[in-house]
Amino acid sequence: MYLNKQKGLGLVGAIFVIVIVSLMSVAMSRMLEGSSESFSYDINGLKAFLAAESGAHLGLNRAIPPAGGSSCVDRTFNFTDPALMRCSATVACVSQVVNADTFYILTSMGQCGGGDVVTRRTVEVRLQL
Repeated sequence: MYLNKQKGLGLVGAIFVIVIVSLMSVAMSRMLEGSSESFSYDINGLKAFLAAESGAHLGLNRAIPPAGGSSCVDRTFNFTDPALMRCSATVACVSQVVNADTFYILTSMGQCGGGDVVTRRTVEVRLQL
């Protein structure tokens, strides 16, 4: 008679274990998905910063070229190097005169990515002529 009362206990225990393991696997897959998306944003953020920095350097080189002269003009650079693929830098240049000194303020905004993941970083440089 004692054995008849314990017939369904193994089945209930197995279902409980299956449900718990399923919930844990769903939670782990969501954590991994969030982690990979965060990693993608981190990589694109670094690439956008490097694009902004490169844009600032290129803007400085165009503002004061090695051959002489100077021009403060807004520019956009689209990078073709595989390291900065799908990245661009938009450089805005403002000329200011303070106490007879001319300053160029270059603001470079780097943008990388496409689709759902697009990151932007900004670098600002001030140059006294």
